[in-house]
Amino acid sequence: MGEVGELSEIFQWREEAPKELSDWKEEEKQHLKELSAVLLYLVRFSDICGTDLGKTALRKVDPNAIKYPISKTNLYSEGSQSH
Repeated sequence: MGEVGELSEIFQWREEAPKELSDWKEEEKQHLKELSAVLLYLVRFSDICGTDLGKTALRKVDPNAIKYPISKTNLYSEGSQSH
């Protein structure tokens, strides 16, 4: 479970991360290998628990989309491309 803590430390003292971490130095981006460690941990943990991780994530996405509509978030600044 230490991987989650390591990943959070990368972002803990920073402002909101810009898209593609455009203002990060290359050596800072190397720490992002922790993303894959956390992903692998979650996949393994969900398997042990007998939980379908994809379905569980979707059950979380739908209520969050209602609670936090994209129009009220700052995920995209004016003039940026939407997905």
